[in-house]
Amino acid sequence: MVDYLVNVEVIAVDEAKTSCQRVGDRFIIGKRTPAGMCSKVFHLLYPYAAVLRFTDNCRWEHGESAITVNCPDGHVVYRLTRIIPE
Repeated sequence: MVDYLVNVEVIAVDEAKTSCQRVGDRFIIGKRTPAGMCSKVFHLLYPYAAVLRFTDNCRWEHGESAITVNCPDGHVVYRLTRIIPE
């Protein structure tokens, strides 16, 4: 069974409404919850990250190994990408 790591990058922030994240912040989802990640965001991202971690391709990827997800509050946008070891 495959077991990739997943890179989570903040790609957009509505700075007028939140200061919890900044564009360019990064987290790695693997076997543990990333330090500094909001629990609401982790709860939202985990199903997507699990698919990226444990499968080689998905229908919603549209040919990419990435997905973009909005924060539950709608103020931060995250991009999840599969880290493929070289």
